[in-house]
Formats: sequence, C-alpha cells, structure tokens
Amino acid sequence: MSTRHLSKSTIFFLIIFTFLSILTFLNLSPNGQNLLQWANSLEILQPSQQLFPYEIDQDITTYQEYNDREVEKLQRCLEDQGECRRNQDKVILAFAHAWPGAVIDGWRGGEGVWAMSMFRAMRELGYTVLLGINDWDETLRYYRMFPDQVKVIIKSAWIDDCIKDPECIKSEVNPTGIPRWKSEFSMHFFPDTHTRFGLDYKWIIHADRHFYGEEETDKLQYIGYSLEDECMKHPFVPHDQRPMAAWTLAKQASLFHLGAKETVFNKSYFELASREAQLDGLSFRGAYQVNGEYMKGWIHDTPVQALNGVMNLGKIGPDQFLDELASSRILIGVGNPPLSPSPYVALCMGTPFLNPIKSWDPENPQDRSKWVSQHNYLKWLDPPYVYNVQAHSYDQFVSAISQAIQNPPPRYVDPPMTIENVRRRVERLVESDWKELAREYMEEKIKEGEKYTWTL
Repeated sequence: MSTRHLSKSTIFFLIIFTFLSILTFLNLSPNGQNLLQWANSLEILQPSQQLFPYEIDQDITTYQEYNDREVEKLQRCLEDQGECRRNQDKVILAFAHAWPGAVIDGWRGGEGVWAMSMFRAMRELGYTVLLGINDWDETLRYYRMFPDQVKVIIKSAWIDDCIKDPECIKSEVNPTGIPRWKSEFSMHFFPDTHTRFGLDYKWIIHADRHFYGEEETDKLQYIGYSLEDECMKHPFVPHDQRPMAAWTLAKQASLFHLGAKETVFNKSYFELASREAQLDGLSFRGAYQVNGEYMKGWIHDTPVQALNGVMNLGKIGPDQFLDELASSRILIGVGNPPLSPSPYVALCMGTPFLNPIKSWDPENPQDRSKWVSQHNYLKWLDPPYVYNVQAHSYDQFVSAISQAIQNPPPRYVDPPMTIENVRRRVERLVESDWKELAREYMEEKIKEGEKYTWTL
C-alpha cells in the first residue's frame, strides 16, 4: 500500500512509532544503550549470544605479537569507514599479569581461569581486547593510540600509581592522560565491601560472590567466569562405573600443617575413614607437593610431611585433573584455598563437594549467614551437591562422604556461571556510561568537601 492511500494522521502515527522503536532499540539493545542504570540493570539485558569466535592465531607466542595484529586490524577498519565488524571499534585494555598469563601461556590458576573467561566473552562479543601487564607506561602508550575507542582499562593492582602520577592521569594540565573513570577497574578475585582509591564500589570487579542469589548488589560488580564448556566437553562417568575413591583438594602438604583454624580436619581422618565399613573401602587420592617453604609463616606442625591415607600423584596437568574429578565419588575440601574454581568443576562433573565450615555461631549453628566456610558461596547449596561439614568433626566428615556415595548427583552448573551470562555481565561492563556515573559520584563527593586534581 502506498503512502498516498493513508491519511495524514496515520502517516504521522507511523513516523512517531518508528522513531520510538528506534529509540527503544538504542536504549535497551545490548550494544546500543547509552547508559544502563546500575540498579537491576542486568534484568533488562538478556543472556548475550556469541557473535564471533574467541580463539587467537595459533602461531602467536607473546602478548606483544597478539597486540600488534589486533592493532593492525583495528587501524585498518578505522581507516576504511564502515568496515569495522560489530563492536570492533570498542577497545578494552586488559593490562594485568593474569591476562597474558592465561591467554598466551595457558595459566589456569584462579585469576587465570577468570581472565580467560572474560577474554573469551569479550572476543565473542566482537570487542578489540589488547593485553598487557601491570605497567602504566605501556598502558598509557596503548591508550594514546586509541583514546576515543578505549572503553575500559582493567588492572589487578597499583591503580593509584597512575592517579598519583601527573603525567599519567588526565587533568587540566595533562589532557592526553588516562581518564580516571576508564582506568580504575580493579580485578579482585575475592568479593569484598571496601572502596579503593576514592571511586565507587562499581569500579571493583570480582570473580565470585558470597551470597547465593545476589549476583548484583550496590557493593559488588560480579563478572565471574564460566567453566561450562570445558566441563561439558569431558565425558560424564556414570557413578556406578567410578572407582571407590575421593579426591582431596590440596596442592601443598603444608595445608595439613597449619593452625587449628585453618587445618580443618586432623591428618588422621583420611587413614581412619578408609577403614570405615560404611565407606566400602573408599580410598583418598590427591596431587600435592611437600614443600615446607610454602606458607612457612603459618605452619604450626613441623616437619611438613606427606599425608598418610592419601595417595599422592604429585604434579599433574589439567587434563588428568579433570579425569580425576570425573572419576571421583566426592571432592574433599581441606579448608584452603578459599573460593577455588575446582568445586564448580567437580559439580559440573557430577561430583559432590565436601565444604568445611571453619567457624559458625555457637548459639545458632544452622545460621549459614554466620558461617565462614572454605567456599563461602557454595555453603548455600545442599546435598546431593554440597555437604557442609563443621571443622574437626570426624563423625560429620564420614557421614557426608557416606551420603555422597549413596546419593550421587547429576551434573550441576550454577546458572549465573554459563558463558552466556558471563557475556551479559561483560557487556554491561563495557557498555555502561562510566563517565556519567563518575560525574555523579564526583559531584556528590565535592559537596561533601572532597577536592580533585583529576578531571573527567
């Protein structure tokens, strides 16, 4: 139907409707919004779909080589108007040791798992991600290449080094410096509730949470990580085909030689439990080093020795570790390390986790909000997935293992830890209008008497 057959009022309505539709798209679409209000902003973002592959060229051996190629691609697309792929002209400077360690060297410690997961999400959304270490000269050099394109700069420490350096931070006398609202994103694996360096909590990003169901709070920008793909690619071992064995979560024998608060189970528990009739000849396995220098200042029980009752496989690689988790009846926490990614991997393999409770309210021992456990997020889950066991209770220790053997769980992936939801939170990190948020925060602080030498 041509427009000449429509009334003027109908045509006017269609124009207004089209304008409002475009405006709605720009405000609410994952890559079109100008400013996402912080409170409940995740609710208006749907889990984000993968737009591009995240893998890097296989011949790259250094992060400098990787950066050179990404810079060349970006410069080429910026020179050829309209030739940039979706989001390519939005740059993230991931400048902390964890990033090149994870992406280039394959390091898979806790921060390495987190950095790799964020890197994957960023690349799948099409953003240009440049890598570096905690060096502000290098950061400043890359920032000045693309000052308008850089959206966020993520560091793991020493952010105040730039703030205190008049040649680094943007100010009236240094207009080409790095704006503080772009540079203050600090990686803190463990969730906390303190503000660093003067800007708001929102500029501190975390790998995990403390409270179940509270992925977003005023004092927590949870980005998180996903282990789903890595786990799901590994074959599931039916429980009736698994050997009668438990995996002990410890990389160092020193963890069994600390004070009573940190050494949650007596070293004798493992040998004694292997003789318990109700555990049907269960054996304990692990892969740890015997190094008396590790946590030396914390050790109360010397000398550091191998653990009786636990078969030690020594140093193993990630593939063998996955095999061990997939073949175990339960993963045994020993008090440390806190918030380790390994229990999440175990649950995804259908292997339950024994989570030691290190302290609790003696007047109300069932109040989980007062518990301090090895994994302070998984304490909110129940059997058959997680068995929360009070420290130094041999009876609870044996009972939990027995229940886990008798009631094996299916695979479990915590819903916020899917790669789609990690992409969603990464997308908000990049797309939010941090300059406006910083302006509001700055104006509030100025009214309270704060003085600033930096500028927006």
